[in-house]
Amino acid sequence: MNNRDIKKYIDFNPNSGYPAGEKVFFECLECGDNMHSLPSDNMMCKCRNIRIDVDYGRISVKDHLKMKAYYKEV
Repeated sequence: MNNRDIKKYIDFNPNSGYPAGEKVFFECLECGDNMHSLPSDNMMCKCRNIRIDVDYGRISVKDHLKMKAYYKEV
């Protein structure tokens, strides 16, 4: 395993907003999908727990306990 594969989880409060950036990704603990925090198109995980709407610049999460954010080298 190299450094690009290592996930450095981010401790954050969803009530204060979600982290985002070039090296920030979201992981759905329900379906196992991982997605970039700044995608070029709207996207959602398979189970629809995490949705990213790039048009409005917003992230929606149904169950915050089933979601993590992490840094990853790209």
